[in-house]
Amino acid sequence: MTQTKSAEKKRSSKTGRKAAEAKAKKALARAEKSVRKARKAVKTSSRKLRAKAAELTKTAEKLTAKHAAAAREVQTAKAAVAVTEPAAVLVTPPLPAAEPAAPTLVELRGRAKDLGVAGYSRMNKAALIEAVESAPTR
Repeated sequence: MTQTKSAEKKRSSKTGRKAAEAKAKKALARAEKSVRKARKAVKTSSRKLRAKAAELTKTAEKLTAKHAAAAREVQTAKAAVAVTEPAAVLVTPPLPAAEPAAPTLVELRGRAKDLGVAGYSRMNKAALIEAVESAPTR
């Protein structure tokens, strides 16, 4: 009885191994097929992209030629206008005289300190202006 069980185990392990090998071969075949499909898709895509790039290059060349022609036309038009019309003299109006800017709070505090105004550090700008104007000069 023990011989039959061990013989059955060997047979079952051999058939199990063979089945696993067969599954592995099928999986490998499917993977190889998928790789071939992917390579074919890349090849087709690359072909399409190269065609699109060539088309875009032609379009860019046409647009460059149109731009160059338009630039030449503008230059000739400018030259014609320059010859027929006298140069316009640009006259700019004089700038208004700049008003003296109001002193900053820091400047006012500096003047107040120099003049010896008491409590200048607590004064606001309006009070500082009044104190500096009314303080006797040293």
